[in-house]
Amino acid sequence: MTSHYRLLSATGVAALLVALPVSASAQGAAPARAGSSDAAVVAIDTGELVLDVGAGKGVREGDLVELWRPVRLRHPVTGVMLVDRFRIGTLRLTQVRSALSLSVIEGAVSRPPAVGDVVILAERARELALPVVSATSPPPSPSPATAGGTSLDPDGQALGELMSALTGSDPASRTKAYETFVRAHPRSRFVTVLREEVAALRATHEATPAKHYQSSTPKLDRVRAGEPQSFAVELDPSFVGGVVHVRRKGAAAYRSMPMASIGPRYWAATLPGDAMTDDGMEYFVEGVPKESAPVAIIGSAEEPRSVEVDALPGTPKPPGTLAQVTLQSEYASFNAKRANDYVWQTEGSVGWRLHDQGIRAVRSGFGILRGEGGSLKNLDELHQDPKAVGLTYGYVEVEIALTSSTSIIGRPILGLRDNGITGGAQGFLRIGNDLRTNLSIGGEVLGSVGQRGIVQLDWRTIPRVPIVLRTEVTTQPASSGDVGARAIAQVGYQLTSELVLAVRGSYQGRTINHAGPGAGLAASYQW
Repeated sequence: MTSHYRLLSATGVAALLVALPVSASAQGAAPARAGSSDAAVVAIDTGELVLDVGAGKGVREGDLVELWRPVRLRHPVTGVMLVDRFRIGTLRLTQVRSALSLSVIEGAVSRPPAVGDVVILAERARELALPVVSATSPPPSPSPATAGGTSLDPDGQALGELMSALTGSDPASRTKAYETFVRAHPRSRFVTVLREEVAALRATHEATPAKHYQSSTPKLDRVRAGEPQSFAVELDPSFVGGVVHVRRKGAAAYRSMPMASIGPRYWAATLPGDAMTDDGMEYFVEGVPKESAPVAIIGSAEEPRSVEVDALPGTPKPPGTLAQVTLQSEYASFNAKRANDYVWQTEGSVGWRLHDQGIRAVRSGFGILRGEGGSLKNLDELHQDPKAVGLTYGYVEVEIALTSSTSIIGRPILGLRDNGITGGAQGFLRIGNDLRTNLSIGGEVLGSVGQRGIVQLDWRTIPRVPIVLRTEVTTQPASSGDVGARAIAQVGYQLTSELVLAVRGSYQGRTINHAGPGAGLAASYQW
C-alpha cells in the first residue's frame, strides 16, 4: 500500500512543482538526470530479469543494483513534458557476461518489474535518491515579479514550503497537510490539484487492509531437508489466485510460485526441496484480487513465517563431516521363570564416517557384559546354580566400502574377565548404504561368553522414525552349547537433526519353556 501512494504522490508533486512560476534553472538546479540510466531491463525470462549491462561497466555477480520506473507526463496547464523516475525495488546480479546480465528481485518491490525499467548502479544510487524534475520543452520565462532568482509569488512560495516540510511523510500526514493548505489558501491556483491529490491518497490509504481478508493455512512447523513439500491454503473468495514466496532462511531473495486451484477457495503449490536446508525455510503468501495488486495475507516479505527443517537419519552429509556418538544398554532374559539365564550388556562408541567408498568409517568403543547361564540340563533338569559371566571389553571397528551400496565391517575385540584376558571378533557384510535402509549379515565370537549369528535390517523410510529389526542365533551368555534364538525390534525418534532416542524390545529363548522378554534404551548424536 505504501508503494502505491508514493507513486501517486510523487506524480502529483512533480506536477505541482513544475507549475510553480520559478523554473528549475532559475533556482540553480542541476541539469536534468531523470532521462538517463546506467542500464535497462530488456527482457524477463522465467522470473529472471535480463539487463543490458555487462562486465565492461565494472559489475560483478552478487552486486546489488536499484530498479526504477520511468514516468513521462505532460503538464495539463503549462504543456511542459515532465520526465521522472521512481524507485520500485532492488535487484541482485546472478550472472554477468560481456554485454548482458541476469538478475533476480532482492526483497520486496512496489510493483512488478517490466521491460523498459531502468537500472541504477550502486555508485549512482545515492545521487539519484534526490527527486529531480526534467522538462523536454523550455520552461516558461521568469515572471516580471521575479528578482534575484527568488519567486515573489505567495502561492508558489507557500506550496514550496509545504512540499519541503512533507518530505518522507506518510499518507495520512500528507492528506491532512494538503487539506489544511486548501482551507488556508482557498483562492490558490493549486487548490484543484491538491484536492485531486487528497482524493487519490485517501483511495489508496483507506483501501481495505489485508487483515480483513479471510484465509487459513495448516500449521507448517517442520519440513524434511532437501525434499519438496506440498502446501495448500484457503483464501478469501474475493481472490482469483494465490502466490507463495519461499526462500532459504537468511537468503536475500524469494522464489515465487503461483498456486493452482484445487477446489472452491483452496489453492496449492509444491515448495521446492532446495529451499529446505538445515538453516531453515521462510515463506509468505499473497492473494491476487481480480482488479488490483497482490495482497500479502500470510506473513510478508519483511516478516515471513519461519519453518524448522530437519535433516532426517539417512540424509547423506559431505564426506569427512559426519561424526557419531552412540550409547545403548539392554537386558535380555532367556528364562523368565527362574531368572537364571540372562545377559545385561551396555555398549558405547564414537566414530567418524570418512568416504562413501574405500575406508568408509572408523569406530572405537567399549562394552560391559554381565550375566548368568548354563546348559539346559544343568539349569532345568539338575536345577544347578547358574554360572556367572562377566566381561569388560574394548574394540576398534573399520568399515570398508566395496561400492556405494556394499561394504564389509571388521571388529577385533580385547576383553578382561575375572580370570584373565580374552579376545574376540565381529564381522558383517552390509548390503545397502549405511545412511539409508540397509541389511547386515554377520556374526560374533566373544571369548568365554559364546558365539552368535546376526541378521539386522536398518529401516529408514518413515520420516524421523528409524527402525531396527534384528534376529540372533546364540550360545551366549555362558557358552553352554545350547543354542537360543532372539527377535529384537528397536524404534527411534529424531528429536532434532542431530539427536535420536530409541527404545528396544526383544523376546528370546532356548525352548518353549525356557524363554523370556528383554528391553533396552539407545541414544545417538551425530554432527
